[in-house]
Amino acid sequence: MISKEKCLKILETKYQDLDALKKMQEQLNNYFLAMENYKLEKNNYQINDKVILKKGTLMHGTFKKGFELYEIKENGLLASVLINDRQSKYPSAVGVWNLKWDISLKDYINFYSGGTIEMLSIKGERKTKVIPYNEMKNIIEEISNDDFVFRWNIEQTKEARFMPSLVQNKIQIAFIINGNNKYIENLKKGDILNQNYFDDNIVRSFVNKDYYEQFIKDRQNKDDFFTDRESAILFGIPPCFIEGILVGREYEKDNNTIKELKKIFSECYICNLDGLVIMV
Repeated sequence: MISKEKCLKILETKYQDLDALKKMQEQLNNYFLAMENYKLEKNNYQINDKVILKKGTLMHGTFKKGFELYEIKENGLLASVLINDRQSKYPSAVGVWNLKWDISLKDYINFYSGGTIEMLSIKGERKTKVIPYNEMKNIIEEISNDDFVFRWNIEQTKEARFMPSLVQNKIQIAFIINGNNKYIENLKKGDILNQNYFDDNIVRSFVNKDYYEQFIKDRQNKDDFFTDRESAILFGIPPCFIEGILVGREYEKDNNTIKELKKIFSECYICNLDGLVIMV
């Protein structure tokens, strides 16, 4: 397990701005406070139960497998700046999806496996909308009957790209993270996508420098493309909050993989893209 002392040394070498360093140290303290004090309640799911996600639940998809999953079991999800991982737009933070409503996992997967549409009027007015997976077949008829629409563009949602979904098999694992306790609420205050927590100057230290200018514009004008469904939590999220594992179709069909996941994350339930529990 990564030590607090090692993390402090890394942070002191990475951040020259003292305000930025202080924010990272606060997040580090919140991370280890949770590790030392929070115990996840045992879930009551049975095989074939429908998974229900509460407002505030966090989710994180990953390409990682094998030994890397053991590291997540030990240390949770850590920012790439701490572990020399693949660099992202937010090297100081961990990207998660932050649920804004109570919803069944099945309905949530249907929602994000669809597309995000941008619609422009002939006057240049703009509106956006998420089209759930089961409604995608109706999109042409819908926009054809909308007098507002002069031009339109559509793309898959960001969730569909970065979590197991009904439209791609590249990512086979997502972590379901309990987001409803006082310890993780403290960590959520380190969300750099929330401009109420971090002003433009301090957030500069936490964002890829090539993306910073666009980032500032985007987070001030959120829509269905740069969304309030997304959070980027400074430092990391400890493993004590991971309550479930969502798997894609390929992993679901591989009994050895499912058994290995259960061996690693023994206290977690495992569920599929139908929103059903397949192992407890």
